[in-house]
Amino acid sequence: MKRKSLTRILEEIKKACPGIEYSSNPEICTCYSFDATGLRSIPQAVIFPRNLSDVRQAVKRLTAEGIGVVPRGAGTGFAGGTVPIEESVILSMERMNRIVKIDREERIAVVEPGVVNARLQQEAMASNLMFPPDPSSLEVATIGGNVAQDAGGPRALKYGVTRNYVLEIEFVTWDGCVCSTSQSAQWQPLLSLLVGSEGTLAVMTRFKLKLLPLPRFFSTMLVFFGSTTSAAQAVSAILESGVIPSAVEIMDRSTLNCITQYVQVELPAGTGCVLIVETDGTTQSDLDYMKLVEDVVRRQRPVEIRVATDAIERERLWLMRRSVSPSLARIAPSKLNEDVCVPRSKLPKLVEIVEKLSKKYKLMVPTFGHAGDGNLHVNVMFDRRNQDQVRRADALVEELFSATIELGGAISGEHGIGIAKQRFLKKQVGEQGLGYLRKIKQAFDPNSLINPGKVIPS
Repeated sequence: MKRKSLTRILEEIKKACPGIEYSSNPEICTCYSFDATGLRSIPQAVIFPRNLSDVRQAVKRLTAEGIGVVPRGAGTGFAGGTVPIEESVILSMERMNRIVKIDREERIAVVEPGVVNARLQQEAMASNLMFPPDPSSLEVATIGGNVAQDAGGPRALKYGVTRNYVLEIEFVTWDGCVCSTSQSAQWQPLLSLLVGSEGTLAVMTRFKLKLLPLPRFFSTMLVFFGSTTSAAQAVSAILESGVIPSAVEIMDRSTLNCITQYVQVELPAGTGCVLIVETDGTTQSDLDYMKLVEDVVRRQRPVEIRVATDAIERERLWLMRRSVSPSLARIAPSKLNEDVCVPRSKLPKLVEIVEKLSKKYKLMVPTFGHAGDGNLHVNVMFDRRNQDQVRRADALVEELFSATIELGGAISGEHGIGIAKQRFLKKQVGEQGLGYLRKIKQAFDPNSLINPGKVIPS
């Protein structure tokens, strides 16, 4: 049977869902052709659903004609997960952005996928609650994207990542069927598969999320060390104390050099690395734990410690960490932002390896990230127009991934695999592991039309 033209399919979707909008305008499609990796592929069209019925009709009619559907949030990903590399249409979830409810008594939120993380945080705070996952892109990243990538953030050390807060998911399968998980034990394996699936199994349309009481007390410290290795050793000492801070963020000297060119920050003489250490609590007794962490930090002989005395100073200390990404953009036109993760005890070794690789390949490699859970963002800076630099950057990343796996770590702590890391996935999970992933994909999406070509290498 001859396949319908895309124009006809889009018109049929519009007829079934009069309020839905779509565009095949090249200028509009170009805006949805890339993510934060810089990888680019122009979709055939972009559809803007407003509700569950729109999603169901769009998915059902497109897949029936063999056209792929790529769910997309804000496009802030670092793995090419929403780049439409095969014949496909973008399903932009940005207009499904309702916070359906926040229940203070039950401590839950029900939201649509297009809700921006920061907005949910603000709405939860109004009820004296919080949604802990806080990726650095929270001002623009959507909850749908956070769930698809199982996003973390600085607070992941104490509070965990997104999957720890997803209670239920409503989703549309490849053939347009509407399904929903529940909190019962029987549904838990299915829910666990969907969180972190990078949009490759189904189109998620609504979430019930767990919220926590908002902390009342904070202690935030900016700790300067002479070297990255000594800072990494301090992280181990903090965790060995028995108290889990809400955040332990690390920034190496290369990162600090970038930041000081972007914002006005004074670094003490001899600074080679900085930690941001924060503890929080909901009761007065939690203040004792905060003091314990501060005592442990001081015993590690830092160059200097700056402790925030109020909310304004706390924001000022966090400004350094939030300035990292925009400051790096001024250093080189291209970067490979890798988010390798190792057991906490292996963090000092990983830091040493990164420094050696930087020297070996003669490339600037600013390193920062969530030191408390062993998740480092290793940024390889280069110029994509220079083929020699491209070759050296790729070689550096390959060695980095091999070393990470040898240390018992993972090639992605939170960014995902997408298309950027596909060729390394076999090294991580083995041929048998790839086989199981293919079977899961086949069970959910037998024709590979939901976010086609992602995660699992062909």
